[in-house]
Amino acid sequence: MILVVDDEAGYREVLTKILTKVGYRVITAADGNEALTLLEHSQFNLIISDIFMPNINGYALAARIRAKDADVPIILISGYLSQDTAKNLLGGSTVYIAKPVDPELMIATVQRLISSGGKKSDSVISVG
Repeated sequence: MILVVDDEAGYREVLTKILTKVGYRVITAADGNEALTLLEHSQFNLIISDIFMPNINGYALAARIRAKDADVPIILISGYLSQDTAKNLLGGSTVYIAKPVDPELMIATVQRLISSGGKKSDSVISVG
């Protein structure tokens, strides 16, 4: 099961369609607070989160998730991310993908992270 967190409803829908088309079960959250509530009651194989959201942003959400589960794979997405910025933020345990997300890249990245348990992730993928 994959958790998709984005404050843009349209983007949640796009990611859900991409992932359910290849057989993944997807649960969505509109912000970091909603995601944390879902994480209290469910376990996810992978989390995809927008970085820039109101209340709890993607970086803070990832840090809180890492404090509870260091191994869950996390993909952070944003339309406002440079490669240099990404490399300096959370290190090699988190994957970054720029918006607009390429569906094939997203599917390949999700498959790789889930099959490896997130232990061997790249720090940056497809950043502007």
